[in-house]
Amino acid sequence: MKFTCYRDKVTAITGSPAQQLYKLNCLLAELTRSHNSFNAFQIFLEIHSSYHLDPDHYTVSTILAACANLRTTVVGNQLHAHAIRAGLKAFPHVTNALLSMYAKAEDLVSVNRVFAEIDKPDAYSWTTLLSACTKLGDAGYACNLLDQMPHGNVVVWNAIITGSAENGHAGIAFDLFKRMHLLGVRHDNYTFASVLTLCTVELLDFGRVIHSLVIKTGYLVRTSVWNALLTMYFNCESVTDAYEVFEETAANGHDQITYNAMIAGLVSGGRDVEAFFMFKYMQEVCLRPNELTFASIMSSCACARVAIQVHAQVIKIGFSNCTSVNNAAITMYSICGDLLAADMIFRSLEEKDRVSWNTMITSYAQGNLARAAIMTFLQMQREGIEPDEFTIGSLLTSSELLLNTEIIKRLAGSTKIFILDCLSLGHFQEQT
Repeated sequence: MKFTCYRDKVTAITGSPAQQLYKLNCLLAELTRSHNSFNAFQIFLEIHSSYHLDPDHYTVSTILAACANLRTTVVGNQLHAHAIRAGLKAFPHVTNALLSMYAKAEDLVSVNRVFAEIDKPDAYSWTTLLSACTKLGDAGYACNLLDQMPHGNVVVWNAIITGSAENGHAGIAFDLFKRMHLLGVRHDNYTFASVLTLCTVELLDFGRVIHSLVIKTGYLVRTSVWNALLTMYFNCESVTDAYEVFEETAANGHDQITYNAMIAGLVSGGRDVEAFFMFKYMQEVCLRPNELTFASIMSSCACARVAIQVHAQVIKIGFSNCTSVNNAAITMYSICGDLLAADMIFRSLEEKDRVSWNTMITSYAQGNLARAAIMTFLQMQREGIEPDEFTIGSLLTSSELLLNTEIIKRLAGSTKIFILDCLSLGHFQEQT
């Protein structure tokens, strides 16, 4: 919606200066929540340039949230300076809005500077700081802050545990989980979900201990927790345990995520038939498959007759224009040996991503259609999409590549080291 529409709303606002500012702040909050940043900034400028209105702490904290949505500090730095000059930085929600803005803009230096200036950080302040530290590569510093933060607040603990889990610091997440338990801080569903998904085969026993703790604390009724348990048991290659969790929680009502976890787990374990039964049962309980469902089930389909039926459901449900689903369909038809169908889907794609091109190139290469793979690669480059290691790996399986000097030159550029690695491993020799 153009700003002229909102200018009419602003003009129509009447009452005392305090009443007008309240109504404008509400409009500003509405625009920020809907990520309509341009109009939000225009409303702020209307307030700031007014002769009888002054932005208050609600105005500034809301417009800072709009800056955070844009993940930029260009305007935010000016607003920060204004908050200091106007004495608004003393309000906790203004300071927390500054923290959030700098965190989303990945400016950890500014996050630390703003936090250091807070006299009494609240739970939101700590959560924002610790989450930013772990996500931006300073998990060690976040751990060093543990002695300063409020130990009894589970939200703060979850911030650093989740941040560590999502950014490759599994060991830190496990240590914090154990420390949290020793200190008597009660875990919640977010804590359990974060840690469970990190368990691997070597940590199956630890995962079972967490499972017992989940039951003991009554969190097995939470969807996010049992979905995390399913993921954990499949990651640990314990399908029997996964089935037990699925059956034990059935009375609570499973959602799409639960069925997707079961289908993906069964497919990854090579239990394709069971995955199809789960796919069928999902629909029998009136749950609509989504793109993740189809992406999983298609990757396990090796029967042309079944492939056609699954693809028909994709079209019927309305995912025929979904790139990720079509990429899975290309793979599915290639597995079934129907490269004509795979090619038709590829050509009909309005938006092809790198996965689309790689999938088609791989399909041709595995079908011993080296020339088609090479031509698709050349077209991929003409479309401005750079190859990656998957593109190159697929092309190097073709002995015909050796006869095409132009392809070797095109692959050489930024991927030269990868090609040399392939040569050293004997990829060409194996094909000749």
